[in-house]
Amino acid sequence: MKKNKILNFIFRKSINKFSTFTIFAILVAIALFWISFVDKEPGKKKYEIASPSVTNTDLLIDFLDVGKADCAVIHDKDIIIIIDGGLKNSELSVVGCMKDNLFGDSKNRNINLMILTHPHADHYGQLVSILKNFKVYRFGTSQSRVDMLDHKGYEKLLEELKSQKIKIEILKAGQVFNIGRVKIEILGPIKEDTKNINNNSVVLKLSFKNKKFLFTGDAEKAEEKDLIDSGQDLSADVIKIGHHGSKTSSTLPFLKKVNPKYAVISAGNHYNKISIYPQKEVSDRLNLLGIKYFVTKDVGTIRFAVSQEGELKIPEVSEFREAA
Repeated sequence: MKKNKILNFIFRKSINKFSTFTIFAILVAIALFWISFVDKEPGKKKYEIASPSVTNTDLLIDFLDVGKADCAVIHDKDIIIIIDGGLKNSELSVVGCMKDNLFGDSKNRNINLMILTHPHADHYGQLVSILKNFKVYRFGTSQSRVDMLDHKGYEKLLEELKSQKIKIEILKAGQVFNIGRVKIEILGPIKEDTKNINNNSVVLKLSFKNKKFLFTGDAEKAEEKDLIDSGQDLSADVIKIGHHGSKTSSTLPFLKKVNPKYAVISAGNHYNKISIYPQKEVSDRLNLLGIKYFVTKDVGTIRFAVSQEGELKIPEVSEFREAA
């Protein structure tokens, strides 16, 4: 009996040591994986980007680095257009960015058109803050039904629009806006998807001179097919890739129809979760078609410009080099 107790004691000790060793080994493996495959300095960009040289007569198109979210700001002299508003808790303040880079000390802080492609938090997140800091003249969005219990931020946005007496315009395919020198064509949604709000995304083409930019929100395969079947001209020089580079979007048929030279992917960490975007399937499709693409999580905010002569000015990207 005593011998059995001794053996049981030795067995339990061995198990405890084994468990400790196992846990230690797992922790070491995780640490090695983190060092090898994850940025050593979270938030540090892999590449550096140089915005093109611009003049005060150029149209500026900025894709802001707001994580796994969307926000684009178009600036043409005194005209400001904003498409989506990023996450509320993004490290980058859209209001701060606009004040620093667009308005400066100017008292004329007006936004001519604000578009929300669809009511998801990574698209409407900072729009209330923007509305409180700037005068917004027009607001447009898609026809989408959401549960306000899950989208308190969207409810606050609607309340703010109401308090400022800003009419909510439901955007539909076929509508055209001419704002200053800029033309905006609403291409989608073609029809309402009651199950997947992403497929209710406002898809629009912005044209200036002979250059075109396509903004796709989070449109997925179904909406992309609707757009192709509609027979509309989807061609563009630059495309904002749908759904942050998810494989649920950017199908080969759609990319071929758009036939862009350049693509922008707005991707990054989302609620402190490590980004897996863009997904390999999308990168492979872009590479297959020879489309040069820029990712905000790698380079930060991405600026394109178009001169009044119609020249497309693109950012220059290079790898960071460690100091010697």
